[in-house]
Amino acid sequence: TIPNNEYGSASGTSMAAPAAAGVAALALSYDSNLDAEAVRSLMLDTSRRYPKLKVNLPGAPDTQVLFSSLTTTGTIVDALEAVKSLK
Repeated sequence: TIPNNEYGSASGTSMAAPAAAGVAALALSYDSNLDAEAVRSLMLDTSRRYPKLKVNLPGAPDTQVLFSSLTTTGTIVDALEAVKSLK
């Protein structure tokens, strides 16, 4: 929700950071002995890869680019795969 109890949409790192933090917290709830590097590796190793996925370029909705060109890793975190790999 956004102010005044309304709905809105948002994108970018302001939306990616909470998702990544949530996956990290979930992983740590399964194994509190993980250090930061182990959590990072877990998240990268279990992330989804879409090498051919095209998305609209932010700020230029008529221009399509590869998703991987807009991100550092080219991946999307996957909470289920992260947790499954900890079992």
